[in-house]
Amino acid sequence: MQTRSVFPSCRVTANSASSRRRNCGGPRERARSAAGNDPSACYAFIGGEYEVGDTFETRLRKEFEEETTARLVECEYLFCVENHFQHRGNAIQQAEHFFLVKLDRRDVESREPHLRQHWLPITELASADLRPHTVRSALIDGTYLTRRYLLQTEA
Repeated sequence: MQTRSVFPSCRVTANSASSRRRNCGGPRERARSAAGNDPSACYAFIGGEYEVGDTFETRLRKEFEEETTARLVECEYLFCVENHFQHRGNAIQQAEHFFLVKLDRRDVESREPHLRQHWLPITELASADLRPHTVRSALIDGTYLTRRYLLQTEA
């Protein structure tokens, strides 16, 4: 099997204290998850690929508007994660920028039928498969407010 490395790729990601569940054969507490009972599903932060013409804030706004019924009210830059993982036999390395966000509502629905939106209580994060794990750890121990760089190596 041939592997391919992809770097650099840039993602803009939100930490809104909620999460979604998705199929994570590779590598988001608002997180999203895959709909249904997929055993390979994990929680992942809402976010997306940085595109030409984007600023971090405009990309984050677009992702929330495309993926959820919520709108971004405020955002504050937190840190960058250098994320290394395998996806479908390919080695992936990408820079992910995380923001603390305030949304216009608490009841958030998914606009994407293959994803569900979930609020994950901080007290339950340790047992949740929230990726990247280094971000989950920083949320649990509170260092997400002071650290500016995190490294996620393959699990």
